[in-house]
Amino acid sequence: MATVAADEMWHLNVDGDQVAWLEFDKPQSSANTLSHAAMDALNQRLTELESLKPRAVIVVSAKESGFIAGADIKEFTALTDPKAAYELIRRGQKVLDRLEALPCPTVAAIHGFALGGGMELALACRYRIAASDGKTSLGLPEIQLGIHPGFGGTIRTVQLIGSAAAMDLILTGRNVRADKALQLGLIDKLVSGSELREAAKKLALNPPSPHRPKFGARMLNWGILRPFIDN
Repeated sequence: MATVAADEMWHLNVDGDQVAWLEFDKPQSSANTLSHAAMDALNQRLTELESLKPRAVIVVSAKESGFIAGADIKEFTALTDPKAAYELIRRGQKVLDRLEALPCPTVAAIHGFALGGGMELALACRYRIAASDGKTSLGLPEIQLGIHPGFGGTIRTVQLIGSAAAMDLILTGRNVRADKALQLGLIDKLVSGSELREAAKKLALNPPSPHRPKFGARMLNWGILRPFIDN
């Protein structure tokens, strides 16, 4: 597989307020997907960000079509043995764990679709802000193809919105529109598409307490109650 330089996929710019803008723009593609090369390139950018120590990081898409369509399904269908599948998934988990571990506020600025691996990447950010243009949708639809959301999205969804709401999304693979995502707590704020980047920066520089599910929903995450959910 040819090596793709990080700056060919993930454009990194630090503005005058020391906010790092990480813009995903997969070459020769109308939509962003998280291929093996894209994840490796992101990993390179995270190394730079760890060194730069910006005040905040905002992840955006350069594509008009949307944020990130998901992982590259072609790579999954080409897998021939469990070891290769494990290594591919574990690599993706480690990259998103690094994104989540950045010490500064991180914001996913979402327009259009944030599906599968795209939603999992957004969930690895501390905050999510989305365009309220009627085109934004979030979900983990890969379960409909028999593929488990393997980049940590299942755990992060449960932690963010609680077990019951998370299981509905994970087990059905249904997508939700921006207003429903806001209601569930998947995103923190809705703004017009023209305001998305400006609002993302304001959120990054004035970060509120991260969203937590309501107490009743958090109770369902307790180990003592897990058998009742599983049944």
